[in-house]
Amino acid sequence: MIARGAQRGFGLFELLVALALVAATTAVAFRIMGGAARGAGDAERHTRAVLLAESRMAEIGAAGPLRPGEATGDGGDGYLWHVSIRPFQTGQAAPAPGAPVALQVTVTVAWGSEERPGEFSLTTLRLAPRPR
Repeated sequence: MIARGAQRGFGLFELLVALALVAATTAVAFRIMGGAARGAGDAERHTRAVLLAESRMAEIGAAGPLRPGEATGDGGDGYLWHVSIRPFQTGQAAPAPGAPVALQVTVTVAWGSEERPGEFSLTTLRLAPRPR
């Protein structure tokens, strides 16, 4: 038997507390899922930049001998690339006549907006015939 005056069920206060807990938990869950989705998108953009930089690096010197200089281009989908080829300073004495020259090749890919910019660079050394 139930005693007189005893409550059966939830009161208004308990119901409001439970609703507040559910709302807070849902907000935290959505924030976590949003952060995970943003992180996955950032990883995808970074991977595309790496692939573009590697592709540009592989093309350098394929059409002919390397020469110092710079080039810029559009990689599509908001990706911009920049190639810089400069003589590499070794600090050594003058190389032997006819010896190849070392060139520092840097490919930089930039993407994103002013609020969330992204940039990736690859740098390597390549040997090229000494200019005559």
